[in-house]
Amino acid sequence: MDIQERLLSINPYSRTGEKLQSVKQIVVHWVGNAGSSAIGNRNYFESLKDKGIYASSQYIIGLNGEIICCIPEDEVAYHAGNRTINRNSIGIENCHPGWDGKFSDATYNSLVELCADICRRYGLSVNNIIRHYDVTRKDCPLYYVQNPSEWIKFKNDVANRLGQATVSIAIEEIRGSDESVRRYKNGSTKETIYADTGLTRVIGSLSPYEECDCFGVFNNRPMVRYKVDGTNNYKIGFAVWTGGVQ
Repeated sequence: MDIQERLLSINPYSRTGEKLQSVKQIVVHWVGNAGSSAIGNRNYFESLKDKGIYASSQYIIGLNGEIICCIPEDEVAYHAGNRTINRNSIGIENCHPGWDGKFSDATYNSLVELCADICRRYGLSVNNIIRHYDVTRKDCPLYYVQNPSEWIKFKNDVANRLGQATVSIAIEEIRGSDESVRRYKNGSTKETIYADTGLTRVIGSLSPYEECDCFGVFNNRPMVRYKVDGTNNYKIGFAVWTGGVQ
C-alpha cells in the first residue's frame, strides 16, 4: 500500500499537533465535492489556517486510489464534529466522481486496504469502523448513508481481509464517550454563529429559542452543532452567549 505523506503545516484550525488519546474508531467520510482530487482536498485543508475554519482528516483517498496522509495517525484531526471522537479516532476522507457519492473501484479498494491495515495495527474490529453520519447524523458519506446495505458490504469486505467474522448491521451503538453532549437553547433574539472563538468570521445563526447540541465552552464561547435551514446538514461553530448552555 503506497501512502504519500503530504502533511499540513501546524496551525490552529486544521493541524494543531495535539496528540490523540487513543484509536477507538475509524471514521469514513466523503469529500462532498464531486470530481475533486485528493491533493486538491489536502490543499483545501491547508488553506483553512487563513480562513478560520476547523476541518481536516488524517487521510484522503483519491479517485485513482492514491492515499495521502495529511496528519500523522497519532495527532488529532477535526473531522467527526465531536470533540471526544476526534481525539480517539482516525478520519479518512474519500473522493468520489459523482454527486451520488459512490466511490470509484480504485478508491473503494484502497479504503478497504487502509481500514484493514489500521484495524490490524490497533487491534480493532470492523465494528470500530463508522460513518461520519453515525456521530452527527450528517449525510456523510452520502452513498453509504443512503445505501446502508452497501455499508454492510464494505465492512464485510474489510472483515474478510482481516479474517474476522462478518456483520449484518450497519453500526453498533457507540459507547464509552468520556464527554456528554449538552444542549444549547438560544434566547429571545437571533444568535450569530462564528467559525472561531475570536468571532472573526460569521458562518450562520440560530433563530430565537432554537435548540441544538453543545460540545462545551472554549475560550468562553459555546461550541454548537446546528441544522442548516432547509437541509439535513449540520454546521459546527461558536456562539457568543454562554447563558444558553444547559
